[in-house]
Amino acid sequence: MNRLDAMELFIRVVETGSFTAAARLLQLPRASATTRVQRLEERLGVKLLHRTTRRVSVTAEGALYYEECSRILRELHELESELTRSTATPQGKLRIDVSSATGPLLAPRLPSFFKRYPGITIALGSTDHAVDLLAEGIDCVIRGGDLHDETLAARKLGDIPVVTLASPGYLRRHGTPSSPDVLDGHIFVNFFSSKTGRTFEVDFERDGKKVTRLPAQQVAANDSQTWIALAVAGLGLVQTPASPNVRKLVEDGKLKRVLAQWTFEPLPIFVLYPQTRRLPARVRVFIDWVVEVYRDEARLADAFVARGVKA
Repeated sequence: MNRLDAMELFIRVVETGSFTAAARLLQLPRASATTRVQRLEERLGVKLLHRTTRRVSVTAEGALYYEECSRILRELHELESELTRSTATPQGKLRIDVSSATGPLLAPRLPSFFKRYPGITIALGSTDHAVDLLAEGIDCVIRGGDLHDETLAARKLGDIPVVTLASPGYLRRHGTPSSPDVLDGHIFVNFFSSKTGRTFEVDFERDGKKVTRLPAQQVAANDSQTWIALAVAGLGLVQTPASPNVRKLVEDGKLKRVLAQWTFEPLPIFVLYPQTRRLPARVRVFIDWVVEVYRDEARLADAFVARGVKA
């Protein structure tokens, strides 16, 4: 029995829930399909499927075997495609996870990606917490900040400048701080890690003087969109990357720059992907494209910061 054929048959039985349907898809007699799966179970020494007169369902061992067989056959197909040069036009489904601030940055630019690669489809998840790429079947993630997972390969996309902001209402009530030394009477909307619960500090630098603080807060968030919304609501100062959403809020007058003459540690942005896997063409071209996106984004953010300093 050909092992790859047996794996493909097993996958089709699981996906259709039927030996008859799987046999029809692979143009096999139903009896042959049943026999081949039985021999596969005998060789592995485990029961892969529960069989009743009405339905077929997968066992716990079968579910694990299904996931691994699917991965092996998918990667084999991708390798064969590359070897036959069919990857000149990459195709397939791409699963990506990005922060809640990154989704709106990518969305208006994605039409240009699909125009370039019409054979690729994207499932775009948006979270601000760590994800397990292999367990969740995610091809790559885009995250900001320091890297901690050594099992992942990383490519730096750029550094996004950081600004300190507050709503006009907050500044009317509390005044506009002239330097970090007078922040004691102010509160921040802080950001905390969903993984560790640690609240992030804020830092300021000017003329060689660096100030780092863990500011007082009334509320903190672990989602970047909520974080900014709380600042717009007047609940405190916020130190944040100059994302497109943040720049728009400043332009609309909903947030104002403060301490613009001070510089802040920029936020490094990375795309991360499993280093134990060969990089499929669809992932490789997406990473190359997103490098271009962040090159343009860094230029726009730098120009925004420079205008605030000159104002």
